[in-house]
Amino acid sequence: MGKPCPKLIAMLIEPIEGKPVLFPPGNVAVRLNREHLKAYRRAYARAATDLSGLPALRESDFDGREVKMSRSELQRLNEALARYGRPPDMETHSAFEGQERYKTALFKRLLYLS
Repeated sequence: MGKPCPKLIAMLIEPIEGKPVLFPPGNVAVRLNREHLKAYRRAYARAATDLSGLPALRESDFDGREVKMSRSELQRLNEALARYGRPPDMETHSAFEGQERYKTALFKRLLYLS
Protein backbone atom coordinates (compact mmCIF):
# COMPACT_ATOMS: atom_id res chain seq x y z
CA MET A 1 0.00 0.00 0.00
CA GLY A 2 1.03 3.57 -0.58
CA LYS A 3 1.12 6.47 1.81
CA PRO A 4 -2.15 7.47 3.50
CA CYS A 5 -4.02 10.41 2.07
CA PRO A 6 -3.20 13.72 3.88
CA LYS A 7 -6.93 14.53 4.13
CA LEU A 8 -7.55 11.34 6.11
CA ILE A 9 -4.70 12.09 8.50
CA ALA A 10 -6.07 15.58 9.13
CA MET A 11 -9.48 14.16 10.07
CA LEU A 12 -8.13 12.04 12.92
CA ILE A 13 -8.71 13.93 16.15
CA GLU A 14 -6.28 13.97 19.03
CA PRO A 15 -7.69 13.27 22.52
CA ILE A 16 -8.81 16.40 24.33
CA GLU A 17 -6.81 17.36 27.39
CA GLY A 18 -8.67 18.91 30.32
CA LYS A 19 -7.31 21.31 32.94
CA PRO A 20 -8.61 20.87 36.50
CA VAL A 21 -10.79 23.74 37.72
CA LEU A 22 -11.41 24.93 41.26
CA PHE A 23 -15.18 25.15 40.99
CA PRO A 24 -17.06 22.86 40.69
CA PRO A 25 -14.63 20.39 42.26
CA GLY A 26 -13.72 17.38 40.12
CA ASN A 27 -14.51 19.10 36.83
CA VAL A 28 -12.14 20.00 34.04
CA ALA A 29 -12.02 22.85 31.53
CA VAL A 30 -11.49 22.04 27.85
CA ARG A 31 -11.24 24.11 24.68
CA LEU A 32 -13.17 22.82 21.68
CA ASN A 33 -12.83 24.01 18.08
CA ARG A 34 -14.72 23.58 14.79
CA GLU A 35 -12.89 20.35 14.03
CA HIS A 36 -14.35 18.87 17.20
CA LEU A 37 -17.81 20.14 16.24
CA LYS A 38 -17.98 18.04 13.07
CA ALA A 39 -17.03 14.86 14.90
CA TYR A 40 -19.36 15.69 17.83
CA ARG A 41 -22.31 16.09 15.46
CA ARG A 42 -21.62 12.67 13.93
CA ALA A 43 -21.26 11.05 17.34
CA TYR A 44 -24.35 12.71 18.81
CA ALA A 45 -26.45 11.83 15.76
CA ARG A 46 -25.75 8.15 16.33
CA ALA A 47 -25.90 8.10 20.13
CA ALA A 48 -28.44 10.82 20.92
CA THR A 49 -29.60 9.27 24.18
CA ASP A 50 -28.80 9.97 27.78
CA LEU A 51 -27.44 6.43 28.02
CA SER A 52 -24.41 7.26 25.92
CA GLY A 53 -23.06 9.67 28.55
CA LEU A 54 -22.07 12.29 26.00
CA PRO A 55 -22.19 15.81 27.38
CA ALA A 56 -24.88 17.99 25.83
CA LEU A 57 -22.90 20.76 24.17
CA ARG A 58 -24.12 23.81 22.26
CA GLU A 59 -22.65 25.06 19.02
CA SER A 60 -21.28 28.10 20.87
CA ASP A 61 -19.16 25.75 23.02
CA PHE A 62 -16.98 25.00 19.98
CA ASP A 63 -15.62 28.52 19.47
CA GLY A 64 -12.43 28.03 21.48
CA ARG A 65 -13.59 29.23 24.89
CA GLU A 66 -13.26 27.03 27.96
CA VAL A 67 -16.09 24.61 28.63
CA LYS A 68 -16.43 22.89 32.02
CA MET A 69 -17.44 19.24 32.27
CA SER A 70 -16.86 16.27 34.53
CA ARG A 71 -13.94 13.91 33.98
CA SER A 72 -16.27 11.06 32.99
CA GLU A 73 -17.98 13.27 30.39
CA LEU A 74 -14.57 14.21 28.98
CA GLN A 75 -13.60 10.55 28.80
CA ARG A 76 -16.83 9.63 26.98
CA LEU A 77 -16.41 12.63 24.66
CA ASN A 78 -12.87 11.54 23.77
CA GLU A 79 -14.08 7.99 23.10
CA ALA A 80 -16.90 9.24 20.87
CA LEU A 81 -14.67 11.65 18.96
CA ALA A 82 -12.10 8.91 18.39
CA ARG A 83 -14.79 6.54 17.13
CA TYR A 84 -16.76 8.95 14.93
CA GLY A 85 -14.06 11.51 14.12
CA ARG A 86 -12.53 9.42 11.39
CA PRO A 87 -13.98 8.89 7.91
CA PRO A 88 -16.66 6.19 7.60
CA ASP A 89 -14.52 3.96 5.36
CA MET A 90 -11.89 3.67 8.12
CA GLU A 91 -14.41 2.57 10.75
CA THR A 92 -15.08 -0.87 9.29
CA HIS A 93 -13.89 -3.15 6.57
CA SER A 94 -17.27 -3.28 4.84
CA ALA A 95 -20.58 -1.47 4.84
CA PHE A 96 -22.40 -4.55 6.13
CA GLU A 97 -20.07 -4.91 9.09
CA GLY A 98 -20.72 -1.30 10.07
CA GLN A 99 -24.49 -1.77 9.77
CA GLU A 100 -24.38 -4.91 11.87
CA ARG A 101 -22.35 -3.22 14.60
CA TYR A 102 -24.74 -0.25 14.63
CA LYS A 103 -27.81 -2.53 14.83
CA THR A 104 -26.25 -4.48 17.70
CA ALA A 105 -25.50 -1.32 19.67
CA LEU A 106 -29.02 0.00 19.03
CA PHE A 107 -30.55 -3.31 20.12
CA LYS A 108 -28.57 -3.25 23.39
CA ARG A 109 -29.74 0.30 24.13
CA LEU A 110 -33.36 -0.62 23.43
CA LEU A 111 -33.11 -3.68 25.70
CA TYR A 112 -31.84 -1.45 28.47
CA LEU A 113 -34.78 0.92 28.03
CA SER A 114 -37.42 -1.83 28.08
